[in-house]
Amino acid sequence: MKKIFIFVSLSLLGFACTDDFEALNINKNQPVSVTPDLLLPSVIFDLADFSVNQTYGLGDIVAQYAANYEAIDLDIYRWAADGSFWQLYDYLQDIKDIKIYGQENNAPNYEAVALILEAYCFSMLTDAYGDVPFTEANKAENGIISPVYDSQELIYSGIVEKLETANDLIITDEMIQGDILYKGDMLKWKKFGNTLRLRLLMRTSNVQDVSSELSEIVENPTVYPIFESNMDNAIYTYSGTIPDLSPYSRGRSREYGYFLAMPTSHFVNTLKENDDPRLVEWLDLKANEDGTYEYIGVDPGQNLGDIGRAKDFSARDSSYFYETSKIRSIFITFSEVNFILAEAAARNLISENAKSYYDAGVVASFDQWGVEMPADFLSGTAAYDQNDEEQFFEQKWLALYHTGTEAWFDWKRTGMPSFIKAGPGNINNNQVPVRLLYPSLEQSVNGTNYKNASERIGGDNINSRVWWDK
Repeated sequence: MKKIFIFVSLSLLGFACTDDFEALNINKNQPVSVTPDLLLPSVIFDLADFSVNQTYGLGDIVAQYAANYEAIDLDIYRWAADGSFWQLYDYLQDIKDIKIYGQENNAPNYEAVALILEAYCFSMLTDAYGDVPFTEANKAENGIISPVYDSQELIYSGIVEKLETANDLIITDEMIQGDILYKGDMLKWKKFGNTLRLRLLMRTSNVQDVSSELSEIVENPTVYPIFESNMDNAIYTYSGTIPDLSPYSRGRSREYGYFLAMPTSHFVNTLKENDDPRLVEWLDLKANEDGTYEYIGVDPGQNLGDIGRAKDFSARDSSYFYETSKIRSIFITFSEVNFILAEAAARNLISENAKSYYDAGVVASFDQWGVEMPADFLSGTAAYDQNDEEQFFEQKWLALYHTGTEAWFDWKRTGMPSFIKAGPGNINNNQVPVRLLYPSLEQSVNGTNYKNASERIGGDNINSRVWWDK
């Protein structure tokens, strides 16, 4: 009898352990799902850091705002396999989770924000590399661990469609939580999506007719609102308190790293020739031995031994390093969209006044940086001239300062400003690179698709032009 009692007791204990087994083995500190109000701030912050890192690294150098003093591989185009933009796929996984939450929980604003961020990320990826995974990207849970690389033409069609869908989904009188970019203001997100769409349409304007789509957006501001002032800018402002600091601010970055790159002669001379006071905002004076001061830039793309001494040149404005909230992450601005529309008008892609947009773009850039524009600036050296394409794109280049790698992408499309050329130390047959090399890991883990994509774009090299850059 006693043995039977012990057996029954052990049996019941066993059943009890089995019943509670799953509950006992759940780690409450490691949730299996996260709501978008928690995911979204992380995504926006990661994208902000990504943009700043690309701005002060690749963007500044390849667009020739700056030249490195020591590590000159970027400057002379000794480029290797590059996975820096590939990290966007990590962020895209979290963005996908936000989108799915929106779809499954009748929360269209979250879905719309995710679609806009997807479009932004995929545009960066394809503009940097060319053909990349898109339709099969981030589908490991579906068993796709070797995604195909889609053509850039297909990718652009897909991301423009995402932006159209986002515009239709957004409910402007309902806010979202966790939005550290626009504080939940969905009208601003709607403007962001449509403004980004204008950028992408203009990007492809040399290889397809985009006039009807551009006109539809411009002529229907109620349906397709775009940026109307600098208050709408997609710019992330760091608080300046740890950990909310830019990667190039004091507290997260070394002073030496911030000042390693010096302003180029292109940058300095363009500003000086136009008596442009943004020079004072962006750069520090060089101290001469006789006690005088001047702005002087270094010629880009030189061999290390030919550059000279760092103290012979001006430097980036030191306040952007020491004032911890001064560096901001710039995604897209009111100034940029005005230059886009000015070009569209000048090319008769839209029925608008090119000069009005150009003037508004210049004014917006000064306002964005808190610099007072000289009263005669737009009637003097920087006055709009429909026959002076060089001046137009010089002003756009200045307006794109520190907007990630956008100036490089725009130069690939236009060839402007024309002073962006390979420097004397280059090892790329006097060519400025037009794409990044695919990450080396792709060659081993996704070899077949990597090979097919490389062959399709003319080889995995830094001179193979992407679809819209023909």
